Amino acid sequence: MACFDLAVPVLLLLQLVRTVAGADDEAAALLAFKRASVTADPRGALAGWRNDTAGSPCAWAGVSCSDDGHLRELNLSGMSLAGRLHLDALLSLPMLHSLDLRGNAFHGNLSHRHSSRRTAPPCALMDVDLSSNALKGTLPWAFLASCRNLVSLNLSRNTLTGGGFPFPSSLRALDMSRNKLSDAGLLNYSLTTCHGIQYLNFSANQFTGGLPEFAPCSQVSVLDLSGNLMSGVLPAGLVSMAPANFTHLSIAGNNFSGDISRYDFGGCKNLTVLDWSYNKLSGMGLPPSLANCRRLETLDMSGNRLLSGPIPRFLGAFKQLKKLALAGNNFTGEIPDAGHLCGTLTELDLSRNQLIGGLPASFSRCRLLEVLDLSSNQLSGDFVVTVISKIFSLRVLRLPFNNITGANPLPTLASGCPLLEVIDLGSNALDGEIMPDLCSSLPSLQRLLLPNNHLVGTVPPSLGSCSNLESMDLSFNLLIGQIPTEVVLLPQLVDLVMWANDLSGEIPDKLCSSSTKLETMVISYNNFTGGIPPSITRCVNLIWVSLAGNRLTGKVPSGFGNLQKLAILQLHKNALSGPVPAELGSCNSLVWLDLNSNNFSGTIPPQLAAQAGLTTGGVVSGRRIAFLKGESGNICPGAGVLFEFFGIRPERLAQLPAVRSCAPTEIYTGTVFYTFSYNGSMIFLDLSYNRLTGTIPSSLGTMAYLDVLNLGHNNLIGEIPEALTGLEGLALLDLSHNQLSGTIPPGLGGLHFLAALDVSNNNLNGEIPTSGQLMTFPASDFENNSGLCGIPLPPCSRINNRGNGPEPQHVPEGHVPLVSPSGLGVGLAFGVPAGLGLGILLL
Repeated sequence: MACFDLAVPVLLLLQLVRTVAGADDEAAALLAFKRASVTADPRGALAGWRNDTAGSPCAWAGVSCSDDGHLRELNLSGMSLAGRLHLDALLSLPMLHSLDLRGNAFHGNLSHRHSSRRTAPPCALMDVDLSSNALKGTLPWAFLASCRNLVSLNLSRNTLTGGGFPFPSSLRALDMSRNKLSDAGLLNYSLTTCHGIQYLNFSANQFTGGLPEFAPCSQVSVLDLSGNLMSGVLPAGLVSMAPANFTHLSIAGNNFSGDISRYDFGGCKNLTVLDWSYNKLSGMGLPPSLANCRRLETLDMSGNRLLSGPIPRFLGAFKQLKKLALAGNNFTGEIPDAGHLCGTLTELDLSRNQLIGGLPASFSRCRLLEVLDLSSNQLSGDFVVTVISKIFSLRVLRLPFNNITGANPLPTLASGCPLLEVIDLGSNALDGEIMPDLCSSLPSLQRLLLPNNHLVGTVPPSLGSCSNLESMDLSFNLLIGQIPTEVVLLPQLVDLVMWANDLSGEIPDKLCSSSTKLETMVISYNNFTGGIPPSITRCVNLIWVSLAGNRLTGKVPSGFGNLQKLAILQLHKNALSGPVPAELGSCNSLVWLDLNSNNFSGTIPPQLAAQAGLTTGGVVSGRRIAFLKGESGNICPGAGVLFEFFGIRPERLAQLPAVRSCAPTEIYTGTVFYTFSYNGSMIFLDLSYNRLTGTIPSSLGTMAYLDVLNLGHNNLIGEIPEALTGLEGLALLDLSHNQLSGTIPPGLGGLHFLAALDVSNNNLNGEIPTSGQLMTFPASDFENNSGLCGIPLPPCSRINNRGNGPEPQHVPEGHVPLVSPSGLGVGLAFGVPAGLGLGILLL
């Protein structure tokens, strides 16, 4: 008994010794990892990892241990750590099951040494997350092959290009999305060889070529290849010969093509997600075999554009479908009956097709439907009142660009759909007034979009009680009265858009009093009077400001230089006076400045160019716009007008007085994109039709991305600065109707993208340079300069002795203009090295 009593403490002591030794080894491994991999720790997250730290490393930041004191998990996610990542020390930890390093700045290609020592402990890792770092290049062959129990590996959101395979046979989930993968070997290994991977996410990479079929032994159940560059015809057996456990297939956002109207889906008995959206698939209707996929919860065929015919009725037999999206195709006919869809459907998107009629009454039974998008079709009738208003669960309703007429259905929607957060009824033919108690009925309303209708009356002050309202677009209606102060005091307001109405009075000087979230303020082409409210300079998040086409007076208030996010400022066609604010050159996001047709006086401040080389791109990227390009020269002031929100029918836009006064004006519509990421400059500067004096600042020549420069119809003097010849992306230059003197700089002929030039009605002299683009413009662009001569004007040797200038000259064949009158629009459209491109469609 005494011997037994002695044995117990000896065993406990030996166990304690082993535990202490193990802890020491684990601490040493962690410190080795820190020394090898962490060169920057700006937040001091690992400051407590030290040799002299008393006790077990289980108390160190990011470390979790088992009950017996062994290190089981290491979570250093989001600690802003940086350095070249070396995993060797961590792979040697015999009990480490989980490693999470996501959200740091580790770099390298993850190469590591394979230990040849027989005594080296095997890698015990089961879950590894290295996502959202700066890892790049090709993964080493057989990456983490020593981790024979590895189940999950996440390498997403890095810049890896391929490699890594074969992976451990134990691996079940591999996420390499949002990298730069293009390794065909990796793709083929993942789909055509026998391994145990069940979840495979290669989305948002750079894979090209065709899609291989699954190996018969494949166990993949989830495959996401969306957002790559793959193309070709889909393999015939992609779905019908897929593994029995196959549940999820997404190939969205590639370039796959071919007719799928007879595609064989086989049994597809377990398929729950099918996303083939945004490819180039074609066919008359959806394939009948798709009806076999009765367990589908998500079906998305949007954005293929070539799918046509009627929407198949068999979709109504799906009893588990939650999302049905067929948007952006050419489906025709009427929307079929809901059938069994109403039991589960939460999202229905049939937008951008050619559907007619209305929404069948059976959809009123869809008690789970939250999102309904039927925009851009040819729907008509009273279905909004009779059907949609009965869907109590509805949160998002989008019906713009249809043929819905009559009284606006806001009262009925407010009564039957109290959960609505988004209402978009734009570009229909709705009339009536905006109901005054809208907000009390719809407390969750966030977006109210009613542009391009025939609404009358005033803007209800009660809209100020919509405490969650973020966006309001009431443009292109027949509204009168003032903007209620209550509206500009909305605490969540981001977009205030009311242009092209008949609103009047002064703009409330309470802007951004409740918050500074306002980003868009477009209230142009109304009848506002008074000055620009000084409170606008408090709105530090403003991106787009358009107060054009009103009757505003006075000076531009000081403080605009504080608006560092301001990208577009349109104050043209008012009666503003005083100097052009020099502080606008401090707006480092400003790319579009239009002050034409005012009463600005004084000199052009050289400081306008102070932001050149400092402008970053992206502030207005993705915004839908309409650009009206002036084609009538001096008849129509300004180089063109940019309108916010592509929510107006082109035929209605053409009725705007600013357009009708210039009959030849062309309308371009599209989406904004930048052609620079940083070191940019202003791209549109229009100061024409003012009372500016002095010389043209040479500093304007530093605006490397300037596309449009219009200084015409002022009182400018001096010579045309030679510095302007460095504006390589310039598409329009108008210096007409000033008092400029001297010669035309020959370097202007080297501006290869110059599509429009006007230096007429000045005091220029000398011979027009016979170089490049200057040979392409008509005589009218140079006329009324008494001392100017040369093609296309009469030659300098034939000057009339009476001092009437050169005699007329025939323009020889071969000297006709090479650029069409729409050259400016084309230049903007295709982003010739201008800072802002308009991805446009000519209407």
